[in-house]
Amino acid sequence: MKRKKGSSISSKLNIGYTVLVGFISLGLVLSLVTVARMSETSEAQQNLIRSVERNIDEIEVENGLLDIESDFAYRNEDIYAIVYSADGQILGGEYPEGARTDIPLEAERFDKFDGYYVYDTKVEFTKYDYKINGESGEIISSEVEGADYYTPFDGNLDFYGDDCDISCGEAFDIAVSKSGLDRSSIDIINVKNYEYNDEPIYEVEFYSTEKAYDDIWVRGVVRSDGAQGIWTVLARLAAVLLPLLMLVCSLAGRFITKRALEPMRLLSDAVEKTHSGKDLTKRVDLADGDPLVSALADKFNEMFSRLQRSFESERQFSGDVSHELRTPTAVILAECEYQLSRDDLNEEDREGFEDIQKQAESMKKLISQLLEMTKMEQSEGQAAFEKEDLSTLINAVCDDNELLDRRGITLTREIDEGVSMDMDVMLMTRLFSNLLSNAYRYGRSGGSIAVRLKKTDEKIILSVSDDGEGIAKEHIDKIWNRFYRVDKSRSREEGCSGLGLPMVKQIAQLHGGEVYLESELGKGSTFSVEFRIKK
Repeated sequence: MKRKKGSSISSKLNIGYTVLVGFISLGLVLSLVTVARMSETSEAQQNLIRSVERNIDEIEVENGLLDIESDFAYRNEDIYAIVYSADGQILGGEYPEGARTDIPLEAERFDKFDGYYVYDTKVEFTKYDYKINGESGEIISSEVEGADYYTPFDGNLDFYGDDCDISCGEAFDIAVSKSGLDRSSIDIINVKNYEYNDEPIYEVEFYSTEKAYDDIWVRGVVRSDGAQGIWTVLARLAAVLLPLLMLVCSLAGRFITKRALEPMRLLSDAVEKTHSGKDLTKRVDLADGDPLVSALADKFNEMFSRLQRSFESERQFSGDVSHELRTPTAVILAECEYQLSRDDLNEEDREGFEDIQKQAESMKKLISQLLEMTKMEQSEGQAAFEKEDLSTLINAVCDDNELLDRRGITLTREIDEGVSMDMDVMLMTRLFSNLLSNAYRYGRSGGSIAVRLKKTDEKIILSVSDDGEGIAKEHIDKIWNRFYRVDKSRSREEGCSGLGLPMVKQIAQLHGGEVYLESELGKGSTFSVEFRIKK
């Protein structure tokens, strides 16, 4: 009996994977359609609520009058916003064409009416904000905002701010007296001190159960069929579920092709050696092997070449863009400096140029950090390593930061003397400066920072501890990523770019070290860098 010719490897792969992937894909698509329809309402609700809540921040009461600021978005893309008085009269905004206008107002209601999603929220003006001159006690400005989530103030009201003739408590008393409120109805949210135009300022924020103005309503309206496209949902879900699909196919394919693809083991080993070396310039050489394996090796070599060009282009792009941005940023700063030097500049324009100058300074710092990181990537392994005294370097940076501290933070040191290592002094200075400035930025005013440098037989350990607000567990692994910030709004106000800690990690790795973080909310954080001693 004549033996039947067996199927080729390609046929086995094509038949096995086609059948398996076909059934799985069919089930996946059906599941995605079902889930996407259920998710549409949830996604639309979140977008609509976010838009309305952002608008609420632009409504306040000044001197007893309602003020809807110019930044209030009566229309944000397809979302419409309508402001109502307490008795249901429209104060601003309009409905989209075809939407119902007779729907009663209902607090925190999200519902669908005749093809439109509607979300209502009520604004209660019970949060008071006063700015007071720290020398004269004069009230500079006052406003009342809608109540939101707050944490009662637990600071010391006896504290005197820099160059202030009155205490925090006295500033708070002035604000309460001006408001005419009963002290028993007030919870302090925050009292903080800063300098503005060379004058010390107290900002007093408190919450009262007594309302400064009648409640108003903000309603958001958006078309239900435009809130969320089903294919957008499908794409997002597919991005999560497709890796799972690939895993299932990989396991099934391994079973199907285990014996048929035994010759591929050689190629796999060769590629693994290239990958583990982190050097994309290496190539797989299997010219004398199986023709099929050799052909695949050539394809892998082509892929590594493309990846190498891609990484080099990315690095070049980051460097080129950063270089190109330096000149316009310098021009903006120079123009701001010139305008601010004018004696005839009015106060409103001065504030505008000061805001521009502040943002340009942040951009300048970001560009500088990007250039430094790009430089380190492009010259990895070429740092100027020399045997230097790390103890002296740490003490010098600590001395500089103590001189700049204006928040009353106590810096303690436990630094072993004579700790030396092979290092690039400039990069190591940047590493420690980033850690220490991070501790000062997020540490508690009047608190403490502890710097420790210890040397054991096997490693050198550098750590910086603070007693600030701490970092939640879900953020700990992410803070080493570029541009990641735990509190985005606060970080933006304080000029944090999200590059400091990634740069610390990159410098540590360049020196053969590892970075670690231990943190607990409300108790503070400890950042550590460990360098193994070469023997």
